[in-house]
Amino acid sequence: IQTGLWAWSRHPNYLGEMTLWIGLFIASTAHLEGSAWLAVLSPLFVVVLLRFISGVPMLEAAAEARWGHLPAYRGYAESTPLLLPRPPRR
Repeated sequence: IQTGLWAWSRHPNYLGEMTLWIGLFIASTAHLEGSAWLAVLSPLFVVVLLRFISGVPMLEAAAEARWGHLPAYRGYAESTPLLLPRPPRR
């Protein structure tokens, strides 16, 4: 996890999923009228679900339980952003 996407973000897969749904919504905005704008609820639901309910919190809790006692994991968790990518710190 110290190379590739996971060195830049602890959950790049979830970031990709969220970005996909937000992008699909943005691409569809030219065709939305009236109540069709409620389509914004779909990407919002995905973001809330993955970030605060099922995705990230569950994996973070499992990782903490499994590797939280290891100094290498502690360093990784402290130096790698949760979602938004940043180049790895050396």
